[in-house]
Amino acid sequence: MNGPAAPPGAGRRKPWQRRLAIGAWVFSGLCVLGVLGAVLWVVHGLREPAEQERRACCWEENATPEWTAGVLGLRVPETATDRRAGLHTNAQYDAALLAFTVTTAEADVFLKPLRREGTQLLPNRNPEAPGHTRSDGFTHLGLPEPETLVEGVRSTSVCPREAQTPESAALRLCAEIHAHELRPGVTRVYIWAGSDAALAKPPA
Repeated sequence: MNGPAAPPGAGRRKPWQRRLAIGAWVFSGLCVLGVLGAVLWVVHGLREPAEQERRACCWEENATPEWTAGVLGLRVPETATDRRAGLHTNAQYDAALLAFTVTTAEADVFLKPLRREGTQLLPNRNPEAPGHTRSDGFTHLGLPEPETLVEGVRSTSVCPREAQTPESAALRLCAEIHAHELRPGVTRVYIWAGSDAALAKPPA
C-alpha cells in the first residue's frame, strides 16, 4: 500500500532559498578574497621597506670619486666625465666602486698598465639577466651592473703589482674592471674592488 503522497514541491528549494544560498556563497567568496588581499597587502608592505632598506644599507656617505680613486690607488684621467663612486661596508668585506667615462683611446691607455703582460680584456660570454642587481653593485650609483652588459663590454681582474708598471704598483686592492663602449669612441670604465679588511671611511 502506497504511503501518503508528498506535497507538491517537496525536496526542491524555493526560488528565494536558492537566491539566499547563492548570495551566501558569493558573500563567503568575497570574504575569502578580502582576507587574502589583506594578507598580500601586509606582506608587500613589510617586504617593500625591507627591500628599500637592503638597497640603501651599508653605503658610506661622502665617498667622492676623487676620494675613492685615492683608496684604490688609481689616477683617473683628468678628462673623465660622469664620475661616480661609492663605498659599501658589511661584516664580511668592504667594496669600493668607481666609474667614469672617457674616450675609448683614453680608456685603453688607462687600462693597459694595469693588465698582466700578455693578457687582454675579455668579452662577457655569460651575462647576468637584464635587471640583475647586487647589494654592493653599481645599481646604487644609477648604472646597470656591468655583468649584465654584452655589446661592447670587455672585462678583466687585476691585483697590485701583477704588472711591472708604476700604475700596478700603486694599485692598493684587487679589482674587477669592465670597459663598456657606450657608443663609438666613448667608453665607461667600471672598477669594483673588495677588501676583507675594513677600508678607511671618507671624511664627513
